[in-house]
Amino acid sequence: MKKIEFEYDLIKHEQFFYAHLSEVAQRQYAGLESMRSDYNGVAVVSERLGIHKHTVRKGKKELENEIIPREGFIRCKGGGRKKTVVVNEPINTIKT
Repeated sequence: MKKIEFEYDLIKHEQFFYAHLSEVAQRQYAGLESMRSDYNGVAVVSERLGIHKHTVRKGKKELENEIIPREGFIRCKGGGRKKTVVVNEPINTIKT
């Protein structure tokens, strides 16, 4: 029986895997991959995954400092858009 030669498209499978991770996991995975690479790892990983270099550096820093996000939360408390104020609220009290 002959050994069948397999040829995997690793970049395609890596991008598929990366797309199904949470934001935090994506950032930390990118940081880990940049640590595995040589001198220019941050640039190579950011180009390969299509993300910004700062995101890769932030993930790398989180891994080096062993920062663990709060369980069940992806974003920090207080993040995101603030609530808008109701405009043109009816005025019930008129001073005379």
